[in-house]
Amino acid sequence: NPDVNGFVSRSHAAYGTLALDFISEQLDSNPNKYGLFAESVSVIEMKDTAKVVLQMEPFDWILFDRLCRRPNTTRPSFHGNYNESLKCVESMIFDEYTKLAEDGVEHKDMPTFSIVFLSDGRPSDCTRADTEQRTTLLQNLTQLLSSKLLFYAMGVGANGADFGVLSSMVKIVNENGGEGQFVHAGLSAVALSSTFSDISNTLTTHRTTLLSSTKGANNLPTDNAAGKTKKDFTMRETGKIVGKTMPVETYIHGKEYTIKRFRFENKGAQRFSWRDVKFANHGAIGFEKEIHPFGKGSERLAFRFSEVMFDKKTKTAKKTGKTMVAKTSIHIEKETKEDFHEDFCRVQSVSQDLAEKFNDAVRKAPSLAAADKATRPPELQFMLCHVYSYTNNV
Repeated sequence: NPDVNGFVSRSHAAYGTLALDFISEQLDSNPNKYGLFAESVSVIEMKDTAKVVLQMEPFDWILFDRLCRRPNTTRPSFHGNYNESLKCVESMIFDEYTKLAEDGVEHKDMPTFSIVFLSDGRPSDCTRADTEQRTTLLQNLTQLLSSKLLFYAMGVGANGADFGVLSSMVKIVNENGGEGQFVHAGLSAVALSSTFSDISNTLTTHRTTLLSSTKGANNLPTDNAAGKTKKDFTMRETGKIVGKTMPVETYIHGKEYTIKRFRFENKGAQRFSWRDVKFANHGAIGFEKEIHPFGKGSERLAFRFSEVMFDKKTKTAKKTGKTMVAKTSIHIEKETKEDFHEDFCRVQSVSQDLAEKFNDAVRKAPSLAAADKATRPPELQFMLCHVYSYTNNV
């Protein structure tokens, strides 16, 4: 229908403004400069059935070009059934969510899933059964994603067009914990363009919120935690320190302290647990940690750390086993293994699982076959995480 000023048809207007005012604005704002988001776009056309035009296409200028060209190769036809398209959307999102969950991504770390639903009027599937099915589809999506779902319903048509169903769909999303918004863009190219631009700005705001705790000096990503108070500390002495004794804190399991060692274990299917394990060294009765950190990051301080055992000759605790690295928060905050260390340990655990898959793929790749053991490609390894807890019994 050639009733949108400046465009050959409503289809040209929808695809044109989607490319110019959504995709282009996102690319110009450079949201993925540091590779922090693996963003993709899928496009589904509503007809008698759902036609998947693009699926999981990366956010780039090739996508922009394909969207601009699309209305020249197709034209709207048949009925516009909402439910078939919603089923397709639900299937895509559920599959992606499940894959991420199986890889160990928790719900709070899931990406935001955005749905932009365009229609020029009432759906063709509008029986009572269709309405109930539509409600169920939206409820299932929202209950799965909750605040991770952004749903935009856009009506493209004259003022007399019936967009009651679109409005009710937004209401269902909002009532079930998602974030929904209905916009009547009318037949104005300016309004349509402005609406896509607003959606683009909203997504940028969500992305900025996610990045607000990960950008530091020069806008580079860090793990900076704004608003937290840092501990008062002095870095470990450097230079000519061979043979010099560094001050340590020693903690012995017994009357004064209860010391436990936990291992973080990945049980698969997004299930993790802390297992109470023995000290790393036979005969160990506690640990010692240097007072001054030798390294620091935006979130943690790193200390030289060793387990200790009882020396019968000197009647004192002495170092046993290899020197290790202990990490604690750089901020003044509660540091239970659940509250502070779990995210770090979970990342390490999932990274090791991925490293094992990578190593296996390298071993099986004919082009990487080594002539002998000395020329074999090195394997990736991530250390297992352990947490030492100590409780003052006095």
